[in-house]
Amino acid sequence: MAKRRFLPEFVTAFKDRHGKERLRFRRKGYAGGYFKAALGTEEFRAEYRVFMDAEAPMVAADRAAPGSVADLVTRYFATPTRLGPTAQTQATVRGILDGFRREYGHLPVARMTFEHVEAIVAARIPKRQEGKRIVGGIQAARKLRKELVRLFAFAKKAGMHASNPAADADRVKIGPGQRSSGHHTWTEEEITQYREHHALGTKARLAMELMLWTDQRRGDAIRMGRQHIRDGRLHFTQGKTGSDLGLPVAPQLLEAIVAMPPAQKGHLCFLVTEFGKPFSDAGFGNWFRKRCDEAGLPQCAAHGLRKATMRRMAELGMSNQSMKSVSGHKTDQEVSRYTRAVNQQRMADQAIGMLARWEMSNLPARLDTNDAESG
Repeated sequence: MAKRRFLPEFVTAFKDRHGKERLRFRRKGYAGGYFKAALGTEEFRAEYRVFMDAEAPMVAADRAAPGSVADLVTRYFATPTRLGPTAQTQATVRGILDGFRREYGHLPVARMTFEHVEAIVAARIPKRQEGKRIVGGIQAARKLRKELVRLFAFAKKAGMHASNPAADADRVKIGPGQRSSGHHTWTEEEITQYREHHALGTKARLAMELMLWTDQRRGDAIRMGRQHIRDGRLHFTQGKTGSDLGLPVAPQLLEAIVAMPPAQKGHLCFLVTEFGKPFSDAGFGNWFRKRCDEAGLPQCAAHGLRKATMRRMAELGMSNQSMKSVSGHKTDQEVSRYTRAVNQQRMADQAIGMLARWEMSNLPARLDTNDAESG
């Protein structure tokens, strides 16, 4: 068929044997694939961004020695659903295992032991600089071990290893001084300070209100637009979990949307780059980091707003089920992880106050000694 105009970079169109047009992503040295969504839709843009955001070039299958780690990972990647339920999760897992394959692809799978896995995971714990990125850390080591458990479970099923050495390896332990609560949770004072610096009508202000009042990951927030608002609600599908959510548009968020200048209102996404293009996840993170610095909040970041909304809901005494209906979390364990920064003193004041009022309302009747003596 004739070459179609206006296709995004690395995307080609063709007709399959049924005469249906298909779109394919092909980029030399990188994992490619077919698009499920139609060209021009928000879903298509999300799929395209996942392909473009892939950071690690894939290792060609014909270079992998049979029985090697590279061979194992290549076979594991052959069925994308092994990596996760959504394109975003699959891209994340692919990046983790691609890094493992680049470093250890030459090793024979059958000779891998739990000691080898423990050494590989331990090497991921120290943080280091790679170009402009900081890589490694406790959480990175934990994620690597988790994916290696799944990878070697496949190796066992495929007859490439007699057991699962990753499952036998020790879990990553947190030593003295290594414990971290993750991203800083924004306080009410920090939210106010940011608002005072970035006025309504600025992209910086809209970005903050959008994440604060939807409680979503930045990868979902940056893909939201006016087309997602119906009947006063934002309707969207989470990229990581595939969950469909419908959140009411808070007055504060609506105010920030309406305040934007007309030039910013013609895009499919609320938040776009200075060139009018959708942000990438990493690009938005870096851009928002600078906006926080401008407001004098170097300790704050985009993900901390998601935790701030969870903190707010916990402080108001909302149930886990209510919080999950907003955040899209699946389990109570995930909710507890995000609500560790609940204001302890405020919650304690509420708890002691309730106990005091309960006791006062349930005291047994007492004699009035003054009346008894006067009688």
